[in-house]
Amino acid sequence: VSEPPEDALSMIDRLTAEYHINLAIHDHPKPSHYWNCDTLVKALKGHSHRIGACADVGHWYRSGLEPLQCLKKLRGRIIELHFKDISATTKEDVPWGSGACDVPAMLAEIKHQKIHPLFAIEYESGSGAELIANVSRSIEFFSQQATKLAK
Repeated sequence: VSEPPEDALSMIDRLTAEYHINLAIHDHPKPSHYWNCDTLVKALKGHSHRIGACADVGHWYRSGLEPLQCLKKLRGRIIELHFKDISATTKEDVPWGSGACDVPAMLAEIKHQKIHPLFAIEYESGSGAELIANVSRSIEFFSQQATKLAK
């Protein structure tokens, strides 16, 4: 996972081919260069599919983008997910399925794309027992949604 300058992508193409590795470009929020998924889609044109996206759906939401639409735009380029759900009012992390990011639709889109990205559970609010409980709720929600999608 990295945030390379666009003018380095040709060199990264050569390195990912030579070393048989993938590079996922992360979308940190504004003012990061790649905060908008459209910027990444444009930057990746003409480059190897070994270079793709580290899709941080929470950062997209906080930047005013619709995470589901960003996932759709990056079809074929998602290598990793920094997955979270965000409160519409506080903009903080909440257990998956209880916020504004439409987690069921995002998971359905990932299935629709037939990809198997690395899923990183990101939960940046709270600590201790509260944090553990909220991450556990997110895992339970994921399991329930995965079971529905598997049918």
